[in-house]
Amino acid sequence: MNFKFKISLKSSVLFFSTMLFFLPSLLLSETTKNENNQKIEANGEVVSIFLPKVPTAIEIKIDGQSESERLDRTIKFSKRMPPNYMTSAERYAKGGKGATLSNVSKMIGEVDRGRISAYLRGDLMKVKTAVSKLESAGFTIVMKRHLDKKRKLISIVFTNNELKKMASEPNKGYIATLRLLVDKKNKQISITNPLYLGKAMLQNSLKADEMKKILTALNKAFPKLRNSDDKLKYQLLPKYQFMNGMPYYKDFVSIKVADDLLAKVKNNKRVVFELKLDNGAVLIGVKLGKRTKKFTKKIGVNNAGMLPYPLLIEKGEAKILDPKYYLSLMYPKLTMEEFMTIATIPEAIVKDCEKIFR
Repeated sequence: MNFKFKISLKSSVLFFSTMLFFLPSLLLSETTKNENNQKIEANGEVVSIFLPKVPTAIEIKIDGQSESERLDRTIKFSKRMPPNYMTSAERYAKGGKGATLSNVSKMIGEVDRGRISAYLRGDLMKVKTAVSKLESAGFTIVMKRHLDKKRKLISIVFTNNELKKMASEPNKGYIATLRLLVDKKNKQISITNPLYLGKAMLQNSLKADEMKKILTALNKAFPKLRNSDDKLKYQLLPKYQFMNGMPYYKDFVSIKVADDLLAKVKNNKRVVFELKLDNGAVLIGVKLGKRTKKFTKKIGVNNAGMLPYPLLIEKGEAKILDPKYYLSLMYPKLTMEEFMTIATIPEAIVKDCEKIFR
């Protein structure tokens, strides 16, 4: 066969077969051609061919969702937020001065954004000054006593007629007293918030307006108080428990059942105060043992004003708030890890209270 270019018949067939197979690639753009240009050699001849681009699969959507989206079973959380939503970090500033109130008209110790402080903190002052201020505000001093050897922690227990009246309801005697801790170690004073304790202990029988009068008297006597960082949700206080399975307020621990229990503790050095209530019940303060009361060093002496431990004698029975409840109530910031470091303390408190009747 006479051709201008001498190519064997076999080579010609191979060439044209290849060209027909890759014909669609000739329709690609010049850029694509350059990218997919391949050269092959057949019988000494170099032939350029163009490999076609792999087509992209067509994705069909149903109701606006692709197949991969329809098969996705992971849980999706809505990002919708209520108007003026704020995170906890934004709502409750951290720091020694306590959270900022949402409204300047709110009194220190009142409920703020659903939460309430367990303590009212103030600048350090002498015990005599604190006692004088309390008495001027109409309170009666039940006891003042140091809690440690170095006398850096002094607990002042005080009351008034309104508190004793509230405490005269059955099983409510623990609300009869409030505490003021002169804390020389942290250079501050700490007063238990009457509204906080009232909601936890009086629960549905709490008359908030009457308790706010007591709170007002404290704010007037100590004008530079501030809220503590120790807070809990106000509405949850009546049913407060540290965690599931832990005791509530109502789960009292019976220490002793007998007639004339007061006579059994007469002149006992561990009994540091007695307060008779309107209903005939008596609230006493129990001095804990040296080893027992060291728990405050582990979880914070700033709340040590909860001592001496309150014990109520009512209708021939001596009973205390379950230590697991009372400790967590008075230390609202207590973590499970911290609680485990004082795991033996609740039982030790019960034993110390039982000793006063031996």
